[in-house]
Amino acid sequence: MNVALFDLDGTLIDSERYYFSIWQELMAREGYSLKQDFYQSVVGSPTSILKERFQEHFDEISMFDHLFEEFITRRKQAQTQAVFPITKGCFEYLAYLSKYDIVCGIVTSSYQKEAERILDNLKLTPFFSFGVYGDQVTKGKPDPEIYHKAIEIAQQPVDQIVVYEDSPNGIRSAVAAGLSCVHIKNFVDPTPAILQLVESSCSDFFEVMSIPNIRLD
Repeated sequence: MNVALFDLDGTLIDSERYYFSIWQELMAREGYSLKQDFYQSVVGSPTSILKERFQEHFDEISMFDHLFEEFITRRKQAQTQAVFPITKGCFEYLAYLSKYDIVCGIVTSSYQKEAERILDNLKLTPFFSFGVYGDQVTKGKPDPEIYHKAIEIAQQPVDQIVVYEDSPNGIRSAVAAGLSCVHIKNFVDPTPAILQLVESSCSDFFEVMSIPNIRLD
């Protein structure tokens, strides 16, 4: 492995659970019940697709636009305040990769400004050499476009790149681009079909470091 690519939300940080709680509160205020299985189906999607899926599901476009604006405001507040827990072993694993000169990149559906804000606030920015963001692609995960862009930037063969993802959409995106993927268990429970796509499924990055074919020493 020469390059490690990391999703952000749900992979490096436990943010999806927090975002879900915001949405539950907003929808309940309007008399709607937001089920976890629906929200899990959209995790890992870019903002534009998230909005589209909500509108299709609840069929209340004008109401949704207002709620979506409020959600974005509250999400930015959370990002600024760095309220998200960092996945266990995250710092240790990134430092381990840095020790062996492994190039690390961020590949996230979040927009660049908000993703960089989170990385800065959580002191993660120095570990990453580049990023590819949701506002830099025309098709979001599970389309492989975002990972194709990351491969182009990394300038390494696909068999030298490993991806870390939590969501089914993210895993499908990485695998469709021809990349090996390690699943990080978080808010979304993967189906057996998704688990068949990944090299390993780990609870945190301490567990990742115990995988024999991931070890560098």
